[in-house]
Amino acid sequence: MRSMTALLIIDVQEKLFPLIERREEFLENLQKVIAGFHILGLPIYVTEQYPAGLGNIISEVRHALGPGQIYFSKTTFSCLGDERIREILLDQKISQWVMVGIEAHVCVLQTVKEFLNAGKDVTVLNDAISSRSIYDYSTAIAEMRDLGARISSTETILFELVRDSKAPEFKQISQLIK
Repeated sequence: MRSMTALLIIDVQEKLFPLIERREEFLENLQKVIAGFHILGLPIYVTEQYPAGLGNIISEVRHALGPGQIYFSKTTFSCLGDERIREILLDQKISQWVMVGIEAHVCVLQTVKEFLNAGKDVTVLNDAISSRSIYDYSTAIAEMRDLGARISSTETILFELVRDSKAPEFKQISQLIK
């Protein structure tokens, strides 16, 4: 259900981003999903892994998110490993979490595991996550699917959230995807 859906962007940071596979495609899809969630008026949460060492969220993503975005700093690999972040995220009336970010086999995977263990539905966008190694990425995708996460794509999730070509947001989402 659309009203119970949120986006979690995990650790797309200055020191990590230049090292990942498929950077350009990843960034393009990440910007699309952010724009889509803005169009649909759905909540977006963002984490940064140890920003003192790995830098902040990259400027392209900061720009897409806009000036009012709140960023949660953490040192735990799983977003839910940090008690403050865990409390904030799990207190939301959100049952469906859409997850994107880096790195797929570390912070994304561990976060997905903990959200599933907390009884949440998780959809991972395979075109909006990445790792430094394609092997780590593909292993993470397989493991997340085996754990019960849904693996989907940016375009699929945006059109599922719109649901109907008569929806007021349909035209904007269609333009975004083109």
